[in-house]
Amino acid sequence: MNLQPQTYNQSQLSGSMKIKKFVGTNMNDCLLQVKKELGNDAIILDSRKVSRGGPISFLLSDQIEVTASTPDRNLPLRAQKRDWSKLADTAKDDPARQYLSSDEYALLTDEIKGLKDTVLQMADHIKQDRVPSLPKPLEKMYLSLLDNGVDQTIVNTILQDIAFQLPGEAIGDRKVLIRAMRERIGKFVKAAPLTIQGSKPWVIALVGPTGVGKTTTIAKMATHPAIFGRKKVALVSADTYRIAAVEQLKTFASIASIPMEAIYRPGDIRRAINRFSDRDVVLIDTAGRSQNHPDQIRDLAAFMEFAKPDEIALVLSISTRVEDQLDVIMKYQPIGPRKLIFTKLDETTNYGSLLNVCFHQKKPIAMLTCGQNVPDDIVVPNQLQLVRLASEKAYFTELVTQTVSKQLSVA
Repeated sequence: MNLQPQTYNQSQLSGSMKIKKFVGTNMNDCLLQVKKELGNDAIILDSRKVSRGGPISFLLSDQIEVTASTPDRNLPLRAQKRDWSKLADTAKDDPARQYLSSDEYALLTDEIKGLKDTVLQMADHIKQDRVPSLPKPLEKMYLSLLDNGVDQTIVNTILQDIAFQLPGEAIGDRKVLIRAMRERIGKFVKAAPLTIQGSKPWVIALVGPTGVGKTTTIAKMATHPAIFGRKKVALVSADTYRIAAVEQLKTFASIASIPMEAIYRPGDIRRAINRFSDRDVVLIDTAGRSQNHPDQIRDLAAFMEFAKPDEIALVLSISTRVEDQLDVIMKYQPIGPRKLIFTKLDETTNYGSLLNVCFHQKKPIAMLTCGQNVPDDIVVPNQLQLVRLASEKAYFTELVTQTVSKQLSVA
């Protein structure tokens, strides 16, 4: 915001010095104003954060106020160009004092002390990157969400909604605030496990880019008691572009005594599914496809036309940039995935990207994986667990240590 500078009179300074205040959204904005108004030789006297006024000022970011002046033309050039940061330390022995009156010297010493304080304020401002002026309970919530990797715009949207909807006295109640936050996050982050319905076998296909862990996830799903319980499972590998993936799944299927078939042409998929007509579930592992290659996406979409799965889940790595995850979701739309599976939660420390993704692409989350161990490292989260993971950085450890062990005890 480019506000007009206001004249600032300070009679104790030399009359030849022109002093003004400049207010902007950040330091760069203020410095540009200083340079334009006072020139390249301008001297910064002070800077500080200032809050905006108005009834909803606590929802707005603070601004920066800079006080600057032109050089004092009554002082010799040598005195103006001295390193004033050393002036206070050298005290009366500094030769520069011969150019200054005692009042001017005292004023500059005070300004140096003020500048030191300003540096500390600026460091704090940078550390908390445009933290708005919020009531303390909301400020803690704001910083906690940012620390978990939630996008700042999303944080502002959620807290603004809370601030407007809750009565003033409720903002001081931590339990009420947490409940309100979880309700609002729950509007975007939703749990929807993969379930078997009606037809037999129930066919589920996993799709996604290369390297997100589809094959390992398929292996976990096939044997983990919390996924399909005692249902009979069969595997189909359509990832014939990677021979290693087929062999990996064959080895696992042999160890787990699960029937498995590899197909090499789209037309063979229905034959393979029909072969497993006595099974409750057929899981299809597909080849990784880049969202940036439209021909690969078309081929995968054509394969799905042959397979006609009952459910398609898009597998994403949580450590992938949110922008790229959103791009994958958008470009995979022709294939028809309705649910998301996030993998590699053990490879990050920020879980707010779950909210970042679901805020823009409102697809429910079916499963999470958190390691390479088969079948252990997989979680079928409920709604509250997902919301807590998206909003509480420390919750991941609790989710893994408690939920995974409980799921393994399911018969």
